[in-house]
Amino acid sequence: MQSGRRKPTISISVPFLCGLILFLLFDRTGLGGQMVLAALVHELGHLVAMAALGEQPQSIVFGGFGVRMERRRGTRLPYQKEIWIYGAGPAVNLLVALLFFSYPKIRRVHLLLGLFNLLPMGVLDGGQILRCILQKKMEMARGDFWRRSISLCCGSLLIVSAVAVFLSSGYNASLLSTSVYLMWLLIAGNDEV
Repeated sequence: MQSGRRKPTISISVPFLCGLILFLLFDRTGLGGQMVLAALVHELGHLVAMAALGEQPQSIVFGGFGVRMERRRGTRLPYQKEIWIYGAGPAVNLLVALLFFSYPKIRRVHLLLGLFNLLPMGVLDGGQILRCILQKKMEMARGDFWRRSISLCCGSLLIVSAVAVFLSSGYNASLLSTSVYLMWLLIAGNDEV
């Protein structure tokens, strides 16, 4: 995320395109387009925060689970900058939810996306913010232990909630599949999507 040098490369994977097309084709809520727009606004929040802090990603990857902004290998940002960048995406969603308060569908999509990403779990923005806070306050190994423990507890609660949503709706498995994927990443020790 060094500033100046050159424009970031952008790559879009086949799984991303297939997932996006399938999501929009099989969306029963009628909110698919709104959800995609909310996700783009979320990522723009991260990019704007990076630019405001004088940082730039080396690449932007549209992968199987979402968008990832990669910085040059071996570069680390101060924890404070990382917290601002990770917090900017959810903050923009919450701001849009507030601005469109009288439009329930828009408000709900942005509110849910913003709050979901703030969960202190693994690869989510909240999990990365938690990592920064813990590593700043304690030695790295101890901070990683607590982040992983908190993420596992949060993930377990999320899966229970997702099963309840699936059983009550009779068809909506999106939260369940997302929760299982996030737990799999966490158990596998993968901090990146």
